[in-house]
Amino acid sequence: MLVQLPRLTNSLREPFDIDQAYLQRKIILETQKKAINSGNPLDESELARKIVHRWEEASVEVRQVYKQFIGAVVELIDGDVPSEEFREVVLTAYRLFGGSVEEGEVDKNINEKTVELQKVIGHGVSHANVRKVSSLAQKLSQSQPRDSGAILGSEKHVDGSGDDSEFGADLAFKAPARFLVDVSLEDVELLGEESIAPSSSFIEGWHDKNGPRNYHGNTDSRNFNLSWLRDSCELIVRGSTSQLSRDDLAMAICRVLDSDKPGEEIAGDLLDLVGDSAFETVQDLLSHRKELVEAIHHGLSVLKSEKMTSSSQSRMPSYGTQVTVQTESEKQIDKLRRKEEKRNRRATEYGAESDMSAASFSSLLQASEKRSPFEDLIGSGQGSNSVAVTALPQGTVRKHFKGYEEVIIPPTPTAQMKPGEKLIEIKELDDFAQAAFRGYKSLNRIQSRIFQTVYHTNENILVCAPTGAGKTNIAMISILHEIGQHFKDGYLHKDEFKIVYVAPMKALAAEVTSTFSQRLSPLNMCVRELTGDMQLSKNELEETQMIVTTPEKWDVITRKSSDMSLSMLVKLLIIDEVHLLNDDRGPVIEALVARTLRQVESTQSMIRIVGLSATLPNYLEVAQFLRVNAETGLFFFDSSYRPVPLAQQYIGISEQNFVARNELLNEKCYKKVVDSLRQGHQAMVFVHSRKDTVKTAEKLVELARKYEGLELFKNDAHPQFSLIKKEVVKSRNKDLVQLFDFGVGVHHAGMLRSDRGLTERLFSDGILRVLVCTATLAWGVNLPAHTVVIKGTQLYDPKAGGWRDLGMLDVMQIFGRAGRPQFDKSGEGIIITSHDKLAYYLRLLTSQLPIESQFISSLKDNLNAEVALGTVTNVKEACAWLGYTYLFIRMRLNPLAYGIGWDE
Repeated sequence: MLVQLPRLTNSLREPFDIDQAYLQRKIILETQKKAINSGNPLDESELARKIVHRWEEASVEVRQVYKQFIGAVVELIDGDVPSEEFREVVLTAYRLFGGSVEEGEVDKNINEKTVELQKVIGHGVSHANVRKVSSLAQKLSQSQPRDSGAILGSEKHVDGSGDDSEFGADLAFKAPARFLVDVSLEDVELLGEESIAPSSSFIEGWHDKNGPRNYHGNTDSRNFNLSWLRDSCELIVRGSTSQLSRDDLAMAICRVLDSDKPGEEIAGDLLDLVGDSAFETVQDLLSHRKELVEAIHHGLSVLKSEKMTSSSQSRMPSYGTQVTVQTESEKQIDKLRRKEEKRNRRATEYGAESDMSAASFSSLLQASEKRSPFEDLIGSGQGSNSVAVTALPQGTVRKHFKGYEEVIIPPTPTAQMKPGEKLIEIKELDDFAQAAFRGYKSLNRIQSRIFQTVYHTNENILVCAPTGAGKTNIAMISILHEIGQHFKDGYLHKDEFKIVYVAPMKALAAEVTSTFSQRLSPLNMCVRELTGDMQLSKNELEETQMIVTTPEKWDVITRKSSDMSLSMLVKLLIIDEVHLLNDDRGPVIEALVARTLRQVESTQSMIRIVGLSATLPNYLEVAQFLRVNAETGLFFFDSSYRPVPLAQQYIGISEQNFVARNELLNEKCYKKVVDSLRQGHQAMVFVHSRKDTVKTAEKLVELARKYEGLELFKNDAHPQFSLIKKEVVKSRNKDLVQLFDFGVGVHHAGMLRSDRGLTERLFSDGILRVLVCTATLAWGVNLPAHTVVIKGTQLYDPKAGGWRDLGMLDVMQIFGRAGRPQFDKSGEGIIITSHDKLAYYLRLLTSQLPIESQFISSLKDNLNAEVALGTVTNVKEACAWLGYTYLFIRMRLNPLAYGIGWDE
């Protein structure tokens, strides 16, 4: 990192009179002081000098016209323009209208120049006033002596670069690159983001005064990589009596650049290597050390991977027995070869230095220009220390601070309605469908766009839309279309069809069941939940038209070969949250879809699949997996369709010390919550264990005491506060009672149902300002807040027996609670994680991480299930079955991720 050293300039100056300069400076300072003290926008002396030539000697008539002109300008702007800008308006008006104009051209001249004047003022002006200003400007211009040449045109007064200005005021100083020194990246973090920018501009702006040499061209046009280094070394070797060859010199420079020495020592070593004649090359090497070191490291890693693959291929098993006859000398040669291989393998285990000493410069150069095989799959940012994200949204700000990095993504503004785009009125639906949309006037934008395909065709559908965009209603429209097909002679044949809605979690299944049963009750439809908690008897299943279930439960039911009657009646399969394919539970969804598609093909029955998903980058592949026609059934809506724009903040904590890291985590969480409270909003803090809810709530109160911010949390002024306090005191949960006084609530599954209900009610009524809760709240209850903070992303997984990262689905669901449409105009989602996970969550939530298949982990179980079911009876059928999975689609496009090498 390069920053400027403090130094004295020795710029050459022309001889000048020091006494004269002193007096000149005194006059300038006095006039400035007068201007500041007067503070009058109409300060005659300064403004008048710019308009009237020799103002001090001007006649009474000229002064009178000048005053009238100023008065006309004041009238023109109605005093709306602030005093600092008034001078600008006066000068612009005089410049535009002050020239001489022919008789017939006056109106045309005024019309043309009014627009320019309005730009300066910032609003429209009346034509009569402009005419008055124009005539007075011309009168003022004509009343001045002809030889004056209208001072306004003269540069020296307008720019202030004539005698009025101080010597050296107009010199643009740029620091030469040789006065820049190397500073470690750790120190840069302390400087903050602002100090980073100037240093790079110094480097870019610097150029050699004596004209560039043949190997020192324009910095911007060159690419500083190992080819540039080779060319520079070629010129040095050719131009001097260097003992080293070109490649040896380049290799020596590479070793010096990659060493851990401080900047001054590296500069000295480089000068010793190349000599004083190539001083500019040393400057370039130091300025662009980072790019060159990255190229060296990339080359070394490619060489290392090539060496590893060549050594691993020799150890491939050889099938079949083979006998080789060798002479004694051949045996010795073979022994030596094996020893050499062993030595090479050991060498690859040492660090980069041993690699560099073994490699030649030409091989390093070739390797550095090769693309790493993973570069096509993984986006990489600028530099080794930065966030590896292909492209963050426009307006993103990154800030570095001591101990953490912050990335702020502004909300995507809601997209405007396109011409010809209209919302579908509910009265356009059939009579029976209108009953399910009671209380709605029209569908929203997304629902209106897909209405034609969902309601009037039998196409399979995949809808990718942001959280809170009304995907539940899309499912409802597809259900109503299915019901419409079984309405015959004004009677609904309920025994002909079943609809299955696969929800990702039990909590969500319960919510969906209550919503749909309420809305479909006018049609006398029976909606029931079938999960691990809710079992249904055979009779109940027969009576039910719509089954809301989880992927695991539906998998169990369809696996039973004895009971095929139920799955044969299914005519519509709705899969919610399809992006779960990337999660641990993805294999179950793949198995379900593969089984359904095979059933459709084998029985030639019609089962419509409707997939609902969050925004994801590789939606085309997911559509292919669900057998969706990309032209008619695939709908993708980006974040600009989100009804409530969501601002996002990502904080990556790089502090290594455990205690200091926890302190920083709590402090950042407190600051973000307080920022939200100051704007009059409520905030929710999500943590990952029940114990942590109370600990975090207490920590927030403690920090509020420390920073004297308790008043922001408290809500004593609420009219019902005393009544509610009596109700809260009755609770047996002492944490709930204590924290209530500070306006903070806690919520987790370990609390009594009554306490949880009370907390939810208090938060939705606005009596609790902050709620600390676990992720179960995001799934089960629709309780929104303007600001949502995820504190830490590590949670304990008892199955894995260790810590794992918070899944994509949980983060999306939690961020979906930030600013719901019916409650808020905007929302804010904040995630506080460790620095090494920052890039992962950024790519996940800016929809840049492709959805991969997790099917390999449970391939044997699912294949066994299919064999038991009788759908797979031989290897050929097993291959055909695998062709229905998402794994098959992704494996062909991205074989490396599934352990298939390039050569295979």
